[in-house]
Amino acid sequence: MDLGECYNKGLIRKTSIDKELIKSLIKMSESKIIAINTAKIDEITISAYISMAYDALREILEAICIGKGYKVTSHQCIGELLRTITLNFEYSEFDRMRYIRNGINYYGKEIELEQGKELLQKILVLRIKIKERELQF
Repeated sequence: MDLGECYNKGLIRKTSIDKELIKSLIKMSESKIIAINTAKIDEITISAYISMAYDALREILEAICIGKGYKVTSHQCIGELLRTITLNFEYSEFDRMRYIRNGINYYGKEIELEQGKELLQKILVLRIKIKERELQF
């Protein structure tokens, strides 16, 4: 789906900048990161923690969108919008993470532990980079 289609379907719309919502999204994202960092991650739980890390990343991305005056209701459209309104958004990396997370959540795909740990680390690093670059509070 391209950006025009996202707008046409109403998946992206203009909204007012809501600093309290931004702070809340950041807080929820941080709580997920704390849970991941204190978790016992093994071959049974890795897929769940990948989904949680992706959600923490998505919450940061939603906060950025709100901060720029957009409400986005589709993960794919978040990526499409951010690659046009932010500098150096790593769209292909984000889209790969979205695809893997959807496989876990919607199709019951399992991730091997080592591959999962590598992906988990990439998600966490991407989240930090984006947060530091785009969110100034």
